[in-house]
Amino acid sequence: MTDKWTLVIRIDGWLGRVAAMSWAITEVAKQKRVKVVTSRPLVFWWNPYIVSVHWLDDRNLFEDVIRWNDYIEIEPYTDPRFFNDAVNRLEIVRDELWLEEIAQPQMFLAEHEKFNSLEWPMPILYQPFGSTMELSWADRSYRSIKVKDAQYIADTLAEKWFTLYEVIKPWAQPVLHNCKILDTPDLRYVATLCAKYPVIWADSSLQHIAKAFGKRAVIVRAWTDAERFGYESHINMREYPMVAHTPMRLPMNSFNLDVSNQHTNEFSKEFLDSFIENVINFIYNDYINRDVTQISGEGQLPTATEQVHSKKWRRGKKRKNS
Repeated sequence: MTDKWTLVIRIDGWLGRVAAMSWAITEVAKQKRVKVVTSRPLVFWWNPYIVSVHWLDDRNLFEDVIRWNDYIEIEPYTDPRFFNDAVNRLEIVRDELWLEEIAQPQMFLAEHEKFNSLEWPMPILYQPFGSTMELSWADRSYRSIKVKDAQYIADTLAEKWFTLYEVIKPWAQPVLHNCKILDTPDLRYVATLCAKYPVIWADSSLQHIAKAFGKRAVIVRAWTDAERFGYESHINMREYPMVAHTPMRLPMNSFNLDVSNQHTNEFSKEFLDSFIENVINFIYNDYINRDVTQISGEGQLPTATEQVHSKKWRRGKKRKNS
């Protein structure tokens, strides 16, 4: 890289992948002039360090943005350390951009975006179907939960006084009962909500956006692993070992993976109940502010049942609704 010219960094992919790489681009932009070319510009809106952000299909992109500048494409999936040694893609990107340390994904909010909100009691951003926020029968990543299991989680958490928002694309099906629907095409709006509310279930876009805003999430692993795709700070759950994986996403090499992984998203009731218990504890510890010693005694965290049925918490929710 030369200090004289602007560095143009290209990052392709869906929302979560671009958000996961955002930290590295921001770190480089703190050191020199950076322009970003990406399939998801919304990840970089309001970033104070980046000179400009451009769509991949912007007219005159090469002539106006890329030409006469330094240029690099970020692509961790084709690095042998990633697909052979299960090195986290954050480490791969660190090396691709000549950085010394790994930081966390980072997104920025405009002042008006901080007022985005959802209805109480306690909203939860629930993405049971991934990837790309829709249940697709061609989803060979096996990150989507079975519909009956997704409904069981929704029903159980609804009984516990939570408000679930099913995050899906506007044209996606199915829609779960006991859930409000967050199906806006404005993905930036959905992203800003991750800065304020809990994210649960799928290894998909929302877990990366939550991390970009410094939040934890409860994520279930089926076909993917936390070592390459996740974050230690998240609560990562898995019932079955990952049998096979092709991180390079070779489109014609999926049949064997389908056969090997087709049962990894078939969860037992015991696992689903454990997930629900973890969600309740996570939301209590990370999002609900109150004195725990009033419930369980000094030095003890309340159980999930105590958390849900706390009279003080219910009074707090009523105040939120008033």
